[in-house]
Amino acid sequence: MKTRAVPLTLMALGAGALLIALTQVTGNSSPALSRETLKARFASDIRNLVYRWDDADPRPEPVRRRALFEFMYQTYDSSAWIPQSLFDGNLVTQVVAGDVRTIVRDRVGLAVWAENPDVPVYGMAPNPNPREPLSWTVNCLVCHMAEIDGVVYFGAGTKTFDEVWLGDALKTMTGPQWRGLLVRDPVDAAHAANASRILHSHHHDKIDSLTRARSTAFAASHVELYMRPHDGAMPGVDEVGRGDVKTPPLWHTAAKMQAGRWYTDGSFHGVIPLMASSMELEKDRPFDALVDVVIPQIKDEFESVVRHLRPPPYPYEIDRELAARGKALFYSDEIGCANCHGVYDGRGNVEWPGVHKDVGTDRSRLDVVSEAFVAAFDASPIAREGRLVPSRGYAATPLTGVWANFPYLHNGSVPTLHHLLGPASERPRIFEVMGARAFDRVRAGQRLFTVPAHERSTDAELLHRFGGDRNWFNVTRPGSGNEGHDFWSRIKTDANRRALIEYLKTL
Repeated sequence: MKTRAVPLTLMALGAGALLIALTQVTGNSSPALSRETLKARFASDIRNLVYRWDDADPRPEPVRRRALFEFMYQTYDSSAWIPQSLFDGNLVTQVVAGDVRTIVRDRVGLAVWAENPDVPVYGMAPNPNPREPLSWTVNCLVCHMAEIDGVVYFGAGTKTFDEVWLGDALKTMTGPQWRGLLVRDPVDAAHAANASRILHSHHHDKIDSLTRARSTAFAASHVELYMRPHDGAMPGVDEVGRGDVKTPPLWHTAAKMQAGRWYTDGSFHGVIPLMASSMELEKDRPFDALVDVVIPQIKDEFESVVRHLRPPPYPYEIDRELAARGKALFYSDEIGCANCHGVYDGRGNVEWPGVHKDVGTDRSRLDVVSEAFVAAFDASPIAREGRLVPSRGYAATPLTGVWANFPYLHNGSVPTLHHLLGPASERPRIFEVMGARAFDRVRAGQRLFTVPAHERSTDAELLHRFGGDRNWFNVTRPGSGNEGHDFWSRIKTDANRRALIEYLKTL
């Protein structure tokens, strides 16, 4: 769960728009949101959110909902806040791209919380201090929420969040020029100045993902863990690895608990995936804050929410006869999917064998866990909670909720199950990231394009036009290869592929 900023902003305005907008900006502070009001309205606010608890969880629904509320509004006692007053000049946002919700959905790529009148997107958490003006921080859910076909799924890895665009925009908004124009309250001004300092002093080239909606969390962890014992100095660019990955779903936790190995490469060995705590260091927090606040709260959330999550069921019709044939193939000796990916009960649970192996996929993310990274980790308090060990291969990922875990492979380089289970040579070399908001029911995964006309273009033509655009996934970028995990020689026929896909929808 990696973030660097709060999701309400805009990029620098053109000169004409700037003059128009600034005449309307008031800069007045907004009052704090009442936590009791948020709590009283919570059941209504999540009425359309799709989430699923373990059937074996014995807790009554009010207890589970209370835990979910605390998780969704978690601030980890943040020391970095973005004032609401930066965004209260409505024409500033409207001149650029429309209302705030349009900006955060289409430009930043977050999941809009349409039912909540006060919190625009999932993952934003208001400052609970009633004596201060309204301000915001972010939590795990900016990266662990996804919108698919207009429905928001709790715990799904983000498919569209562009934290680089967001970080650059926030640097502009909190910088001295804009801060002086948009903020009047001294408390807000202090928060904005502190945010600006943090955004600039914690930026490292390797934590800017090359593609929208890909995470550089482990590279950021290396940087932050190194900075604390080195008086804020950063490791050199060449000392930090480049391995952008997609964000995994939270419901995989139940499977990975069985092996005690976490993240896409299984390099963190421990009871709980506590590398996540290092993301709070990006808010300029000391190691003491991890020990005293962040790690204890993550442990509590793990026990009260995360370990009890199960995948959302496939929302469309399933051909049960075809799925039964796919199930037989999945567990057959000839294809052997279960040998690495486990045995499934069809209710969101799996006996996961914890296999981590090299199947020929892009190894850049494996190389992020270097000797230097391990040394920085060992000098941190997180080392008391587990070990960081370089892995020989990526996890044979649990397939619970696999229908919603697109795009596929660890780096999100394969858009659909159809492409993943077919010949590797036929996989697209470029596709549009924002296509992931729409589900392809035939091929099971994301749509390749948002503009139908692009379907008539060749990969070569699209690479020429969009190869340098972060909104497009380009397999020629470092760490973005789509090779490996090629089992077409076993699957053999399109009929077998269709049957396997139909079965995978049931997991």
